[in-house]
Amino acid sequence: MFELAQVIILPNWAETGIVILSWCIIAVGLIQNIIYAWSIPHAWLEINERSQRDDAHAEWELLRSEAQLPITIVVPAYNEENTIRESVRALLNLHYPDYQIIVVNDGSSDKTADTMVSSFHMKPVNRVRDVGEIQHKPIKQVYGSDKFPNLVFIDKENGKKADAINAGLTCVRTPLFCVIDADSLLDPNALLKAVRPFVETSKNVIAVGGTIGIVNGCKVKNGSVVEYDIPKKFLARIQVVEYIRAFLMARLAASRKGTLTLISGAFGIFRREIAIDVGGYDTTTVGEDLELVLKMHNRMHELGEDYDVIYIPEPVCWTEAPESLKILGRQRVRWQRGAAECLSRHKYMLFNPKYGRLGMMTMPQFLLVDILGPIVELLGLILMPLFVLLGWLSLKFFLAYTALIFSFGIFISTMALFIEQDEIERFAKPRQLITLLLVATIENFGYRQISSFWRMKGLFQHFTKKKASWGAMERVGFRTAET
Repeated sequence: MFELAQVIILPNWAETGIVILSWCIIAVGLIQNIIYAWSIPHAWLEINERSQRDDAHAEWELLRSEAQLPITIVVPAYNEENTIRESVRALLNLHYPDYQIIVVNDGSSDKTADTMVSSFHMKPVNRVRDVGEIQHKPIKQVYGSDKFPNLVFIDKENGKKADAINAGLTCVRTPLFCVIDADSLLDPNALLKAVRPFVETSKNVIAVGGTIGIVNGCKVKNGSVVEYDIPKKFLARIQVVEYIRAFLMARLAASRKGTLTLISGAFGIFRREIAIDVGGYDTTTVGEDLELVLKMHNRMHELGEDYDVIYIPEPVCWTEAPESLKILGRQRVRWQRGAAECLSRHKYMLFNPKYGRLGMMTMPQFLLVDILGPIVELLGLILMPLFVLLGWLSLKFFLAYTALIFSFGIFISTMALFIEQDEIERFAKPRQLITLLLVATIENFGYRQISSFWRMKGLFQHFTKKKASWGAMERVGFRTAET
């Protein structure tokens, strides 16, 4: 494979170092692909078993059953005037017997608060709050509505997303609470499907996550997606493939293995008691969703109790994807920084048998894929072609290895699309599936490398302790259908 010192004569230690570095780059890449490949059968088996267990009438039985659990939906909002009306309308149209909605305006600089007050006939009210150990920025005013008695609006000073959720938690009185982003829309039956694991399993389920779908290109009517279509812009289409791969492959497989650590901040349901017990959301990290689940995992291990964290593919929460590289880059840098922060804080779990599969499988995989992955990928992108040019690496081997890695990336994305279409069948038109298959191929040539750069930037910000900032997320609003 290696033909060292044919062009430039190097000392023995340098030759050894180049060989070791090259093998490390190759090994990490191969191990990552093995992990992805291992997820395919687990994801396929899990989604097929769920499909076989699914009863078309189960949700409606739960709707009438006394076994259903009351739930509160907490919606943190910042500068969401373009989407907040449709989002809340979708929540008010959910099929669920007993639920409350708490929208928390986190000091928006636009007309989010005015839109909420005027659109839903909100008036100032007094509401008893259970503050406890949860800290948050001061609340300006709490609003209620005679027209929508299950809707509460909290207007508070800016403190970022985790702080807004904590403010909402102080008003939650139900055993379960759900957190969704203000720019998101829930399918009408999403709560019924997502709550089922809490009441239908013998295990103590402490958290459930559902699928996040890209709403760009879809038609929305009365707060619900009435017609699905893929986005028109290429960057949003790539994110459709990314989301399907992340949810229907990685998280579904992790749920089956009992090692799920990430419940998306855009849609997750949690047991309030456990979340309050661990102090609610951490306001000092941009990865507050991952941080909360890791704290809950840790708490349950400390208590020595059997528990489960579950992902189910059926409930869909629709979110607007960024359509510019600038905004998408900000998002991915934050995600990577949040992942690094959480791994750093919970490194005591790493290779710790006390935490079972979480410590011996999930956290090492976390380190390999999320932390070392982008570093190794960019090093390989820069160094291995250089080694070929200098005559230190066989050109044939380099081309074969590169073709293998790219082909495997395309295969993984294609399998994720196959699983999605086989069980969920969201792509009603052949052109939609064909387009996404082409996108799954093209993303490996350019976008994947840009994504690794963003992840490296997130790691750099973490290790240099740069001040965290969420930045502004531009929203164009939902494409509404005419009534």
